[in-house]
This record gives sequence, C-alpha cells and structure tokens, in this order.
Amino acid sequence: MNYSVYDRKLLFIEDDEKLKREMVTYFSPSNVVLTASDVAEAVDILNETGNIDAIVLDLILKNSMGLELFKAFPSLPPVIILSSLDGEDTILAGLTSGATDYVVKPCSMLLLETHIAMRLLPKTEAVQTFGEFSINSYTRTVKYKNLPIALTPSEFNILYFLVKNRGKFFTADEIYENIWCAPSLHTTTIRTHLSSLRRKLKAAMPAGDIIRTEFNRGYCFTGDIL
Repeated sequence: MNYSVYDRKLLFIEDDEKLKREMVTYFSPSNVVLTASDVAEAVDILNETGNIDAIVLDLILKNSMGLELFKAFPSLPPVIILSSLDGEDTILAGLTSGATDYVVKPCSMLLLETHIAMRLLPKTEAVQTFGEFSINSYTRTVKYKNLPIALTPSEFNILYFLVKNRGKFFTADEIYENIWCAPSLHTTTIRTHLSSLRRKLKAAMPAGDIIRTEFNRGYCFTGDIL
C-alpha cells in the first residue's frame, strides 16, 4: 500500500520554526503547504482557504492551546496531532476532541507522512448516498434532503466509521479502537458522542433512526432511510 502524500493541501499548525521549515521542505514539492503558528492564524487560513485535506496540529503553541482549534472551527478535515506530550490523559483528550490520529514527537517526516496518508480521505468515491441521506468523506459533510447536518469532528468520525461498516454492530470499545487505533480508555466518552450524534440525526430525520442499538451487540448503521 502506498503511504505517500501528494497533490494535497496541508495545513501545519506549529510554532517551532525549525520543525516548520522541515515540514515545508519535505511536503511542499508534492503538495500545497500552508503553515500557522497559533490557532487564530489557523482559523484565518481555514476561513480564507477552502478544501484543506489534512491538518497537523501541535498542542502547545505560543499564543494558544492546540485543542482550541476544535472549538474555534468545528467543521475540520482530518486532524493529526503532533505533540511531545505523551500522557494517556492528553492523548485521550486529543482524540476525543476530534483528532483522527495522535503522533508523539520527535518523529521522522517519513513517519508523519505515513500517518497523514493513512488518515487522508479519498477524493474519489467520497460520497455515499442512502435515499436522501448522504455523507461526503472528502468534505466531511452530512446532508439530508440536501440540508446540512452539523456534526462535531468526533461525531463525523463515528458516523463515517459506521457507514463504512454498514450492517455490522460494534460496541463502544470497538468503535473507539477502530477509529483511533488505540485501546479504549473511557467508553462513556464514545457513548456521549453517539448519543449526541443520534439526537442530531433524529432531529434532521424524524421518520427514521439510522443508527440502531442492540443490547450486547452495540451500534449499527442500517442505511434504511425513509
């Protein structure tokens, strides 16, 4: 499998100038590379520049904390956290805030590229449609009857995973472990996200419940859209 990254628009949020230059040097020959030193600058870039494919985010920045990005800009492309903080609680906070991956510094640019490539969503076959419901894995948007359903990054990650595995049941632990490729630490967090996700889907689609639950089996995307 090819884990190279090319023809993509990447945003690196990093205040270490030496590391930032290394990222630009490595990734810019084959990609459009944008950089920011704090969350405010990153939000400006996201507002001005559409279709960012992936974000690499440091957690400790000079003027802000990286996790503020998820509150400042709720609709995000895949976010890979790159941080020297390696504590379990910090990793959990990053992943459950909406990040799709967590990489501990220091790491090589080749390893970082591999993590980005694994999390990039394909431009082709990006839209899956079930009746009047659609989910776009490239733009990370969900619509019903062509009206958007606003989801947090974590809610989108969960829904997209269940859609990809339509008809299969997963426990909260299994959902966490499959999405974030790490042992589940707090299943209540996933249940909270699932509860919010189902509430939003039900509000937009009162006639149907597209995520079914069964005792001892877990959660399943049915794809049965009324």
